[in-house]
Amino acid sequence: MEKAKRIQLNIIMLIIFCLFPNLARADDISSKVNDYYYDELSILDESTKENIKKTNRELESKTGAQIVVLSLNNPDGLEGMDYGSDLFNELKLGDKVKDNGVLILFLEDKNTDQREIAIIPGYGLEGILNDAKVGRIIDNFMLDYFKNGQYSKGIDEGFNAVVSQVLSEYDITLDGNYEAYQENLEDGDGISMFEILFILVVFILISNMFTRISRGPSSYYRGRRRRNFPGWYGRSFWNDNDDDPFSGWSSGGGFSGGGFSGGGGSTGGGGASRKF
Repeated sequence: MEKAKRIQLNIIMLIIFCLFPNLARADDISSKVNDYYYDELSILDESTKENIKKTNRELESKTGAQIVVLSLNNPDGLEGMDYGSDLFNELKLGDKVKDNGVLILFLEDKNTDQREIAIIPGYGLEGILNDAKVGRIIDNFMLDYFKNGQYSKGIDEGFNAVVSQVLSEYDITLDGNYEAYQENLEDGDGISMFEILFILVVFILISNMFTRISRGPSSYYRGRRRRNFPGWYGRSFWNDNDDDPFSGWSSGGGFSGGGFSGGGGSTGGGGASRKF
């Protein structure tokens, strides 16, 4: 009887892993993260590793935030945003109450030479690290290095840019020069002409809708609200894979004797990614 139950359980687990390969892979990776990073591709130099480790220890001690970096082989061609969200929630990055984790995920399919970088914030950081700003971090600080094969440098720069935004969110400072990253990203926070035109089009459509309503009963379309609204400039607008005040935080993980454990945070899948 016990043997039959074990066989049934194994069959169920096999079906789950076949239907949801991201979850199976995420569970495997979660046991390998150490000192806030796991470098399966061996692309991180010692300086970048030390920066990730040292900065995270100080940042987590002050805010509960965790910024984890993963470089992984991607032979199954998994999409960075979906895979990254599964990894994030498996690792439970950031504080459980404040949801202030961030995942920086570098993927490479050695069979096709296709690479992807994704940055995924927790729920609590989706204001300061909205989809558009995350896209700018990748474009402004990472892609040029990646295209020249300087993967460690690109990840280090992107990591520092993300840290700068977490510091702004909590109005704190760390050892290091983060002002340049903050200024660069603040300069891009103004509304663009393209965004103004988009707002104008939306305004006209809404005006027309109310005009039809005022004329009497008629059928009209109500747009479905997206998960990450507000933030119309998010992923749905750009069509790519492209603030929470500081308060007491409950520690549930972090650095301990060279290892890593998440603090209980979660993500809704915001952020951005780029393939190159």
